[in-house]
Amino acid sequence: MNVQRTDRFSMAELTNRTGVPASTVHHYVRRGLLPPPVRVAAKHFLYGPEHVDALRVIRHLRQRQRLPLARIAEVLPEILADGAEGFEAPMPDGDDPRMSTIAERILDVAIKAFGVHSYGEVSVADLCAGANIAKGTFYRHFDSKGQVFVRAAERVVLQSLARFREALEQGPQPPDLRAAGTACAAALRPGLPVLLELAKRAMLHEPTYVNEARDAFRLLVAEMGDILRPGDADNRAIAGMVVLDAITQVFRGLVGGSGGPALAGS
Repeated sequence: MNVQRTDRFSMAELTNRTGVPASTVHHYVRRGLLPPPVRVAAKHFLYGPEHVDALRVIRHLRQRQRLPLARIAEVLPEILADGAEGFEAPMPDGDDPRMSTIAERILDVAIKAFGVHSYGEVSVADLCAGANIAKGTFYRHFDSKGQVFVRAAERVVLQSLARFREALEQGPQPPDLRAAGTACAAALRPGLPVLLELAKRAMLHEPTYVNEARDAFRLLVAEMGDILRPGDADNRAIAGMVVLDAITQVFRGLVGGSGGPALAGS
């Protein structure tokens, strides 16, 4: 008889307990930072306390120690083997199912705000007003405006990758690079101002954002490479060309050009 463990729970419960969006959880699983969930049926997976512990440690290392994901992947197994002691980073109360929803709402407002205004023009009060919450509620989920900005940029990358993957899955395989450039431009366009703001702050050598920008753009290129040419040793170089072509298309459209692809072909 197959007895289901009582300490297993759904993705919705995992996000409620940790405040980490489902898209980020999926990304961490793909990168090997989290153990694979238990598959109980088609498209139905269960998670456990080990996922909560790992997410707590990852959040601490990202937010408190500013470690990039590559470095976290190296140290995480040893930390978890030692019991993850001392990594009690602030996390939403698992008994309150509204916490994840509120955090997601703040990030959605942040993406819109930072997409229209520069970092310095957006205040915590603006984010609270847009999300219709009090400042006390804001600080239960985020330490600062800077932390929201970084999380918003990461969310933009994951959303862009999801749009890019969906667009290419509807076309011929392997995808033509011209089509990939056009799909990438469409995928990046909604959140590109946020990514450019992150890049600008990194280029100004603001220490808080240098590693975050490097992580975000490496993630974008690495994941896009896997989508375009899985298993190809040169897939990151190819993805880099596609991203540059996509950004060129966006700016060409802004100055009145055709906005067509610049790549010669696959």
